[in-house]
Amino acid sequence: MPTVEDVLKQNPLVRFAAIIGPDGKLIKGEMRSGTRSLEPASKAEQLYLQWTTMHRSGYDWNKYLGRRRYILDKRELVHVYTFNVDEDHVLLVSTDPVGNSSLGDEILGLLDEKVVRKKKVQ
Repeated sequence: MPTVEDVLKQNPLVRFAAIIGPDGKLIKGEMRSGTRSLEPASKAEQLYLQWTTMHRSGYDWNKYLGRRRYILDKRELVHVYTFNVDEDHVLLVSTDPVGNSSLGDEILGLLDEKVVRKKKVQ
């Protein structure tokens, strides 16, 4: 599983990275130093659950369309990516809004790299 530190180091546009468990609860998250959260702390858990639920919806389509790689939710103030880490965990990444970016594919590369390394170790 990639670390949130790996994701933060990978691209300076990343504001926040977190691993979210199957229940929508934060397992580990980190905000980039000097960056302030846009949502109130009291709403964070609700947001994690909502994005996790949104990401997991549509699993029934996997057999027809293939496994979902990531979702990008482009908001006016922030872009939020959600990625499958494994069957139970989601990687949530927020960035400042950018035009066109290859960040989603860069993070997929990081996830794939970690999976390959893990399989070699086992």
